[in-house]
Amino acid sequence: MARDEVAPLLLLHGGGGDANSWKPVVDRLDREWRVEPVNLPGHGGEPGFHYDAGVITATARLVAERLPALGLTRPHVVGHSMGGAVALELAKLVPVAGVTALCPIGFWTRPRAWVTAALLRNAARMSTVADPATRSWLMSEAPARRLMLTAFSAKPSLIHPRAAAAAASALASSDIIAMTKFTWRYSFRGRVPYPVLLAWATRDRLVPLADAARARRLLPHAEHALVPGSGHLVVEDDPDLAASIVSGHAKRLPPADFIDP
Repeated sequence: MARDEVAPLLLLHGGGGDANSWKPVVDRLDREWRVEPVNLPGHGGEPGFHYDAGVITATARLVAERLPALGLTRPHVVGHSMGGAVALELAKLVPVAGVTALCPIGFWTRPRAWVTAALLRNAARMSTVADPATRSWLMSEAPARRLMLTAFSAKPSLIHPRAAAAAASALASSDIIAMTKFTWRYSFRGRVPYPVLLAWATRDRLVPLADAARARRLLPHAEHALVPGSGHLVVEDDPDLAASIVSGHAKRLPPADFIDP
């Protein structure tokens, strides 16, 4: 199937990340697919907005408004963590080819949601303490990477120092501290009228595997996949399998010209 006959991939990063967070996966997908990683509001230099309890749905609406400018019609929406929740909400607002959500938030219990938000806030505060040069130096040291990333990655010392420094900088410049005052209240509700695949990491401390059971009840027709041995940062911990999951789902979706509106 020709590249222009398949749905483009719209990539939505997690809270505290940015479009560059997808680089390990983009490097594995862009020869076969049109790939469009974007910055969510309040991330990667994109302006934020007045955050409240509707932060996830409001973010999805803002992404929907940007699709025409990106030249995207019925994209295959791929999201990680908060981006996974935004992807599911986006599919309620506009026609899409399908949704692939990696470790999506929103299928959690309230206590777990609060803990996840607290971990993100603490990491963001740690990131803002140092200037960019100091962050780069710290992330060049394996003990510092373990300290910063153990809650998020199952393999923190194996993450490349440049990737770790970039992640810390993205976190420091994002609105995640303000957003997590409300994101933990989000719970997925409703239905998605398009094919959905949900992927779960077996060593995820932020979005535990138990969330998959709740997701099965709420989205009974969704496919599920596992990323064994990975923490929450599946794009860094296992980019090969993360890319394979996205690509495999994309190949099972209808050609772009045959997707019902």
